[in-house]
Amino acid sequence: MKGHLSTEQLKKYSYKELQTLAKDMGVSASGKAEEIIARIAAVEVDVPEESQLTEEEKAAVEAAEKEEAAQVAEQKAREEAGAVAGLVKVKAVTRFLDKQLNQIKDAGEIYSVSRERAAELAAAGVAEITR
Repeated sequence: MKGHLSTEQLKKYSYKELQTLAKDMGVSASGKAEEIIARIAAVEVDVPEESQLTEEEKAAVEAAEKEEAAQVAEQKAREEAGAVAGLVKVKAVTRFLDKQLNQIKDAGEIYSVSRERAAELAAAGVAEITR
């Protein structure tokens, strides 16, 4: 089974622990702790089957699933609010770190930004304007 590490759990790690984990996972260990956490959380990891997990691990998996669902709901709410606020949708054409949002965007991911930001992303070649 595949999943992602919880950003809330990662926030409890020391900076050195985050750097070590990032290196172990094959992502950049440079930058601020929040940037490292975003890169680590974006990496898909293998998660043991439910029957192999301890009660503590099951609780952590459940918390991560709830956090992910909350993030999805928050992103949808932002997109709906963006449509009202005159934002445009962009589609990532490659995986990159959107420094303005402090989020890693995967190729194919669609999200809303201002017209100016959309133009910047398109000019950088990391996203295309979808509408």
